[in-house]
Amino acid sequence: MEKLKKALEKRGFAVHTAADAPAARELLLGMLSEAGSVGIGGSMTIRELDVADTLLREGKEVFWHWLPGKDAGEERRKAIFADCYLCSANAVTEDGKLLFIDGAGNRVAAVVFGPKRVILVIGANKLAGDEADALARIRREACGPNARRLGLKTPCGLGSECTDCSSPQRFCNAFLKLERCPGSHPVDIILVDAALGY
Repeated sequence: MEKLKKALEKRGFAVHTAADAPAARELLLGMLSEAGSVGIGGSMTIRELDVADTLLREGKEVFWHWLPGKDAGEERRKAIFADCYLCSANAVTEDGKLLFIDGAGNRVAAVVFGPKRVILVIGANKLAGDEADALARIRREACGPNARRLGLKTPCGLGSECTDCSSPQRFCNAFLKLERCPGSHPVDIILVDAALGY
């Protein structure tokens, strides 16, 4: 993890480390103490850390399309312009490149531009050798399990491998690769020495 931390720092990211999910959660909540509003991407990693209810209890404005009773499209739009945006990458290469895959495009949009600050929480399971390994990891480890969780009738959701399908329910529509930290806002990364998310 130390080698990856240095590679990410060379690319302009502020990097923090956590030994496990509880430590990552505590670190994340501390980092959000000054934020008035928080947008959350549809990341299983952030769901596993279970921070939304805590943030709401603290009186923060939380925009997340998984919140009950909310219009998902409107929440996605509001989240992009929150003080802080939380999500995860789908893969990170050994030399510090971050890769994302998205269905609606809200997460990749927010990572690049919109919020005042972005915090990415990345589990050790998302480490890949190079870009080819990272894309393979995303298709193998992220797309299928996520499609099955959502009950999608895509080939990967029905149990086969990714076929680069044209399914109406396809949700891997937008790809993003960050070579360096975007110039519009700071990006903090919490590297977790444990498996988190897809």
